[in-house]
Amino acid sequence: MTTARPEISFFALETSRTRAVGPRGISAHGVAFWLCCAYVLSQIYMVPIWLMGPSWSVWPSATDLIIPLMLLCLPFVRSSERTTNPAIATLKRYLLLLACGSVVSYLALTLNLLNLKTVEVTNDKGQYFGLYQIYRFGQFLVVFWLISRIDLNAGRKLWLRRTIALTFWITCASILANYFGLVDTPTLAPQIPRSLGIAGPWAFYSLGVVGNPVGAISFHHAYPAVQLLLLAATYICLLPSLRTWLPSLILISLFICCLISGSRAGFVAACLFAVAVMSSRPRQLLVLAAIAVTAVPVGVYLSNDFSGALSRAVERQKSISTSYEEDGLAGRVGIWHDRVALLNQDPVLWLTGTGYGSAVESGNNGHMLYLHITLECGLIGLSVFLILGQRLFSFLWRGGTEARVMFYATAALMASALTQETFYPVPALGHFCGMYLFCAVVALRHSAASTRQNGPRPLP
Repeated sequence: MTTARPEISFFALETSRTRAVGPRGISAHGVAFWLCCAYVLSQIYMVPIWLMGPSWSVWPSATDLIIPLMLLCLPFVRSSERTTNPAIATLKRYLLLLACGSVVSYLALTLNLLNLKTVEVTNDKGQYFGLYQIYRFGQFLVVFWLISRIDLNAGRKLWLRRTIALTFWITCASILANYFGLVDTPTLAPQIPRSLGIAGPWAFYSLGVVGNPVGAISFHHAYPAVQLLLLAATYICLLPSLRTWLPSLILISLFICCLISGSRAGFVAACLFAVAVMSSRPRQLLVLAAIAVTAVPVGVYLSNDFSGALSRAVERQKSISTSYEEDGLAGRVGIWHDRVALLNQDPVLWLTGTGYGSAVESGNNGHMLYLHITLECGLIGLSVFLILGQRLFSFLWRGGTEARVMFYATAALMASALTQETFYPVPALGHFCGMYLFCAVVALRHSAASTRQNGPRPLP
């Protein structure tokens, strides 16, 4: 009897492997994993590569071409015991609730099918922006579902870390080369027409407008800053805990690139994130101090050239200290007053909002995530979003050392949302929400795997 057990065990192992492989020897999980890696790499170049569609906002980038392949692969990737995570299952329910609520809000209020709208509108663009946001939300859900089902073994996590590292460093190089004039913006996007009427703000690339395009990510300076912060957090999360120099170099690169990005909210978020990581990792703080001591003499030696090259970025970030004034924040204070006044016209609007995608019908976006959600989806939508955020914060904090890095990044990004729509599918932020969901799932699953191997960690 004892000699038969190894044979049975080996047979069971071979059977389980065969079930995970398709009829031609191709693993569905393997195909899905490499599609996810391609999805991450596509974030390096977010400029449209195909000028197809009714508007510049839906011109597909490389990411838009990869997501349909991920959708086709999704039915063939089944969840298993190894991929089941209660935290991710909870997040799925809240995301589905938000998605369903967005569709109902769009149909009932934006399209006004029930004749409930009481707000005077100046145009009918809400129906198109609402469709765009629903389309983006659907893409984000596809990415979230696929990465949550894939079996992330040690080998795949290593390749994922390499992919994220490559994406982070190339993105940093792209931003630095663009800022210092090593690569002109027309060279980055020769396919974009030189007409604002046709290409919208993407035309900043072909026109060579200084300060608006940042690297090869977006026409808006906020996107590169928050994207780099997210990539840096995921990169550090996947690194072995014994690494000290590499996390320090990641934080320094993040700081410099967010400084020159021109995004004040993104730069503040990067600083908050760096402080939180250094406070929780004393060894990184010592390494950063050593790098600073080494860099100061070099900076003094190159002071004239260095200060001249960074003067534009430093002047931009200096305004952070005065942005709280009435005429600061690039006119946001006036926008906030205008948006609140619109909600006050009818108290019911505070509850229901004016409709998903409808902000453009009566003026500007809210330029504050929480106000913008209230404007379009009411306090009902804001409540669901905040509950989702609270649950995510809880899962990331309890996830241990690795997931806590993503907790710090999420907190910093939520702070940046005080002056921009960081977690909303607006055109200026493209695929950021999908990439965030991708990275949050990776952090939760990586931390859960580490907990199974090393045992649960006590809360501080």
